[in-house]
Amino acid sequence: MINGYYKLIYFLPIALITGPFLPDLIIVICSILFLVDTFRLKLFDYYNNYFFKTFVSFIIILNLSTLFSENFSLFKYSIGYLRYGLFSIFVFYVLKNIENSKIILSYSIIFTYLLLLFDGYFQFVFNKNIFLFEIQKYHEYSFYVTSFFNDEKKLGSFLAKMLPLFIFSICLLKNKLKIRKLDEIVSITLILLFLLVILTTERVSIFFMIIFILLIFLKSNNFFKPKILFSIITVFLISILFYYQPEIFYKIKSVLFSSGLVNPGYTTEGKIIGEYDKGLFIYSKFHHLQILTSINLFFENPFFGIGPKNFKNVIDAGWHPHNYSFQILAEVGIIGFVIFISTFFFLLFKFLKRFFNFQDRSINNELNIYLLGGFLLNMLPIPSGDFFNNWVNILIFMPVGYYLFYNEK
Repeated sequence: MINGYYKLIYFLPIALITGPFLPDLIIVICSILFLVDTFRLKLFDYYNNYFFKTFVSFIIILNLSTLFSENFSLFKYSIGYLRYGLFSIFVFYVLKNIENSKIILSYSIIFTYLLLLFDGYFQFVFNKNIFLFEIQKYHEYSFYVTSFFNDEKKLGSFLAKMLPLFIFSICLLKNKLKIRKLDEIVSITLILLFLLVILTTERVSIFFMIIFILLIFLKSNNFFKPKILFSIITVFLISILFYYQPEIFYKIKSVLFSSGLVNPGYTTEGKIIGEYDKGLFIYSKFHHLQILTSINLFFENPFFGIGPKNFKNVIDAGWHPHNYSFQILAEVGIIGFVIFISTFFFLLFKFLKRFFNFQDRSINNELNIYLLGGFLLNMLPIPSGDFFNNWVNILIFMPVGYYLFYNEK
């Protein structure tokens, strides 16, 4: 490959905790040079799979959406989105063809996780991380851990969405690490990661972690054994955390207050505590209004939507609908949404087929379940970030390369 640019991928996990610039620079460089290599080395067979064909269909609709939006500045998003599909194929190619790439990348992912684990708890205990980034606070008694992400709430999202690759890395290096009681150590590490995500108070990430921990608990042949013991340890540690940090438990529970499913009580003036609104809402009043706005925008532009990342230019209420499904519906239209939802059900079918295949206890089947679970969680119609955000898309599309490596090689 051209001057060994593939080595940049080894720095991607650590680059992701520095901010959006460095990881996106790596993606752009690798995607462009790999596209050149595709024609130079005739690597077209790597693109002959369901993922890339679906991705190209989505890219076409994305650009048509931009064309009909009459906002040509959006082309930088719709055309640029191609880099994520190319990057997925690039990861697939590297894992399959570059000797020791899986090993080096696994070390990089594990190192990044352990660094975040150490720094996150360091910030929790000392109120500052090792770079002196202060712990973030909602108010005097309520805080959340961010580690190297400083004032951005991304720590939980990174730990939850990259967890399948962390498990992959551990499984790949098990024979090389030669550490006694490694399975038990990894099990404890997963519990500590779960607790750290709780400390971030990122409720969607906590939900992701709960699902992943359950999947590992149910399907793993190595981790969380004996299951009863690790169940007791997990419940005990979570109970201790909530007992000594009740504000964290209150923050997580506040999703019930925001949705109106539970009333937090009233002040002496007769107002709802925490200034929550009366009524039933989808997730919260803010998310509810964003969903309704997205639906209205869809009915005004049903075929191709208002254009990718154009929500902020049409509506003053926010930069995006905070929901991938409704963002695609509003910004890309019905055809893009059909591609999105069809892919979801296709992946759901493959997930259920593997999950309920009790005959196949192989590590390959197990890791596929985790990867598919991650894709499905990202596609659920729940609160989320901007679907066209570069940092978010790297977390989504990097695991795709691993999935292709396992299933297309």
